[in-house]
Amino acid sequence: MQMDPGPLRKRLQEEARRYQRALERDPRNPQALAAMSLIALASGQPGPAVLMARAAVGVAPAMGSAWVALGQALRADKRPGEAEKACDTAIRLDGMDPLARLGLGEIKLATDRPQEALVEFELAIRRDPSLVPAHLGMGHALVFLKRHIEALEAYAQVLLLNPRHPEGEFAIGFTLARMGRAADAERRYRRAIALRPDFAAAWMNLGCLLREQGQDFFARSALQHAIDLRPDDFAGWINLSLLERECGRDEQAEAHLRQAFALDPEQVETHVAWAQFCAQRGDTAGAHRWLQWVDARSATSDEAANLKGILLHNEGRFPEAVAAFERAEEMGSIAAASNRGNSLIELGCDQAALEAHRVAVTRDPHNPGARYNLALTELRLGEWREGWRNYDARWSFREVHQQPRRFDQPRWRGEPLRGQRILLHAEQGLGDTIQFCRYAALVAARGSFPILQVQAPVEKLVRSLAVVHAGQATVAQLGQTVETFDLECPLMTLPAVFGTTIQTVPWAGSYLWPNPQQDPQEDPPPIAAIEDLLAEPRRFRVGIAWAGNPDYKADRNRSVHLRTLLPLLRAFPEVRWIALQKGPAAARLAELPPGIRLTDGSSHDADLAQTAALVAALDLVITTDTCIAHLAGAMGKSVWILLPHLSDWRWLQRTNTTPWYPTAELIRQQTHGDWLGVIQAVELKLRMLLA
Repeated sequence: MQMDPGPLRKRLQEEARRYQRALERDPRNPQALAAMSLIALASGQPGPAVLMARAAVGVAPAMGSAWVALGQALRADKRPGEAEKACDTAIRLDGMDPLARLGLGEIKLATDRPQEALVEFELAIRRDPSLVPAHLGMGHALVFLKRHIEALEAYAQVLLLNPRHPEGEFAIGFTLARMGRAADAERRYRRAIALRPDFAAAWMNLGCLLREQGQDFFARSALQHAIDLRPDDFAGWINLSLLERECGRDEQAEAHLRQAFALDPEQVETHVAWAQFCAQRGDTAGAHRWLQWVDARSATSDEAANLKGILLHNEGRFPEAVAAFERAEEMGSIAAASNRGNSLIELGCDQAALEAHRVAVTRDPHNPGARYNLALTELRLGEWREGWRNYDARWSFREVHQQPRRFDQPRWRGEPLRGQRILLHAEQGLGDTIQFCRYAALVAARGSFPILQVQAPVEKLVRSLAVVHAGQATVAQLGQTVETFDLECPLMTLPAVFGTTIQTVPWAGSYLWPNPQQDPQEDPPPIAAIEDLLAEPRRFRVGIAWAGNPDYKADRNRSVHLRTLLPLLRAFPEVRWIALQKGPAAARLAELPPGIRLTDGSSHDADLAQTAALVAALDLVITTDTCIAHLAGAMGKSVWILLPHLSDWRWLQRTNTTPWYPTAELIRQQTHGDWLGVIQAVELKLRMLLA
């Protein structure tokens, strides 16, 4: 709903009529000409405003206010060079004219000279402390300089002079958002909107803030409202497109981008957004084409340079990606340093990658993506104390948690417990839940009663924890209501709470096993269906799994095709091979060539407790980085985990063992994509083991 613009329009019309009458009496009245220029400017007509102001300075070249009006009109007409000269002339006529200083400050701010602008705003305020726009401009300059606390003080002065100033509330909200204070920023944006319901920029920033918090429904509503108010603003369409893209609504996202493009086909930001859209859909060639358009027209787009680096990184062209990110940083990109760190870690430049991520966080300390990337590198390199702490940034990073869970109960951060019920909830994959559910015993030992809320496929399995059998904890399923608890904590936050290091990973032995309390009404575990195969005492039993969750972002790096394992299966016909594969990849079993004996043991399992019953009967498990790796490790089973050249952070770097599972051995690619080398290493190890 738009605010009725009638009162302002009527007031401008009345003022215009008054000065028109003055000009009818004296067409060369400089005060009337300058005033008409300001009225035209307030009415959104910069061209006529320039003409009126030029007429004023032509009549009265020594009249400072006329030059100020000309400077303001030229700035609105996007002629900053001429505008600055006009303000300089006004200052030569009166060096302490606060309006001239204000105008010059605004021009310098608009032309990326915040330090110079700050001087002009200070001079304006010194001459007229009640000049609200000067305090506002000072705040803007301080934000540019990342002096956020001082900026808030300047904006507070704006509200002290005018408590109902929507732009002041908006500016405070923008600054608080930059400082990572999302809740406070949201309140300020809403105040700005309450004061001016047609404040399109406030609606847009509110929508972007809500999107970052995972409140997609309300974000969409706010962004749509911004577009309704300003349908000619391409930025609104781009932001709404980004939201729809993140929600998987590609058709709507594309339609919004087309609308932005139609408004201004030459707009660089729109072309970059198109490139991002193509990249997300896997159309790398299309993304490069959009970026080539940008390069041909704007050699200064740091966002385009950064995106080019991302495309090169995704194509495995890491040295070129590093160079692209360095160029983007030189052009002013804040995000590029973190992306450069991601490419450097792929090149094996561990310390350089760590330093790049630290630089990224220093430059933008409230960016959750930068802090999350730093955390992954710290964890990967064994710097766990800092890594666990920074890993908490995942809750504000939409690529990890698009819609994070919210609780009324406070989060447990390690404070003393005195019998409280604490909800320990799963948040990511099944393997993560298996890996970190061990911490329930440590939480119970602190004096609380843990409630483990986990995914349905691992619910029965987690019930086998000793702390649950002892009645010191209980298990619930994700999605079900847990009626009473006092505190909450994600399972993957517990290592941070306990200050876990490589030397202090909790391991008292295997902690999960097949549930002995099998319900007779349920299907028997799969071991019963193949017990005739496993009954041969002289057959060495090996379970294999080759693919993880296909929805996981990095799955293409960690998973393999079943055909990759065929040389291994052919080399050991005497081994009893059992497939532990689940999900769509299990269908590949039907494509096995004649002569390959690989029995499907798990594709129809009701849950991982049934799979655990089968794993318990095996001599060895060979798997890529999947939940099966965690299951075998948690059961204390001998497991060989096949890893890509750059594996997940939990497996560290350049080590063949893991403190998480002492019975596991890590077999890594020596170069990117070299699964053949991994299979050859497995074949050699297995031959030695069987011998």
